[in-house]
Amino acid sequence: MRLLIPIICILAFAKANSQQTLPQDSTIVSIEKPTAISAVKTFFKHFHAQDTTALKESMLMNIPLTSMSVNGEDRKLSTTEASQFLKNIASIPDSIPFEERLIEISFAGDIQIATVTTTYEFYYNNLLSHIGTNKFTLFFIDDKWIIAGLADTRIYR
Repeated sequence: MRLLIPIICILAFAKANSQQTLPQDSTIVSIEKPTAISAVKTFFKHFHAQDTTALKESMLMNIPLTSMSVNGEDRKLSTTEASQFLKNIASIPDSIPFEERLIEISFAGDIQIATVTTTYEFYYNNLLSHIGTNKFTLFFIDDKWIIAGLADTRIYR
């Protein structure tokens, strides 16, 4: 009997070590969440294409867009409703080229809220009109970043 217990233990240990795990076919799928910066870049892609439908889908419509125009020592604040902003974009004639060239982009935030800041140069009819800074506030809603606020400066020289 004294030998039976050690033999059972040795057999059980040998059996446990002899079991090998079989490799399983598995695929790791990584779904990347869009970034707030990519949402802002997409906003400008639609802006330049004058795609007001896509712009409307990228932002909350009940937000004001606030601008501060700087011309020398004069500073003027103005507010435009999102719907009027879209009408203004749509009204630019196709014959007049315009481009807001983003110079620098920075990001601050977490997985639910973000602020994206861009410095830019704005060209209208191929001439530099003004420079400035944009501040976008975005929320992550329904698996995408939505613009919830926009403020900018426009510095004329």
